[in-house]
Amino acid sequence: MRLCPKGTVSIRAADYDVRGRVANISTGGLLVNTLVTSPERLIGEHVDLELRLDTQHSAWLQLRGRLLRIGSTTIALSLDGVPDSFEAIVDEALTASHSHRRILSIVLVDGTLPRRLQMAEAFRTAGCAVVDVSTPLEAIVRLGEFHFEPDVIAIADSLPSTIASELRTFINAEHPRAKLITIGDHAIEPAGLAHWLSSFNPDGDLAKRVLALLMRR
Repeated sequence: MRLCPKGTVSIRAADYDVRGRVANISTGGLLVNTLVTSPERLIGEHVDLELRLDTQHSAWLQLRGRLLRIGSTTIALSLDGVPDSFEAIVDEALTASHSHRRILSIVLVDGTLPRRLQMAEAFRTAGCAVVDVSTPLEAIVRLGEFHFEPDVIAIADSLPSTIASELRTFINAEHPRAKLITIGDHAIEPAGLAHWLSSFNPDGDLAKRVLALLMRR
């Protein structure tokens, strides 16, 4: 069975290097979307792959494969063998698919480490894939990686207002479909913020409140 998780792939042959986004994947192969057309001479060639899916397992995986088919902006590959960590990621995505649950991708921007770790864990407990960073610049770098498209951007209210405003302007221009959430420490929602979440009482119902907020239209 092929799944359609979000992820980034780097494909390297002897004299060629291209990067793209995962279109679909299984333990036996994957289809990659690219911005360029790869040369057909590579069909049948063995290549080295680096793969990172947009889940809590955010480390790069080293794989080996063979090019089967090249389209105008796609590459189909078979995998020679996969590590246990890769099979675990596929199993996780398959479980979510069988339960009819789409995994939401979250980018969490918070320079306060204890709160960021608490919020990241709460998002993951609510069933989300999380990329947590400490600065807006890190967020922009991750967002710019090969058309990474998040569902939610969670921004700490401790960020300076001018920097937070610049980040929101970037997100509205480059990722208009993403929901913007402000993260704070207080239990009462500040006025004027459409999407807001408090880290108050992280050991209580934080994951439940995260899920409730994510389900808002």
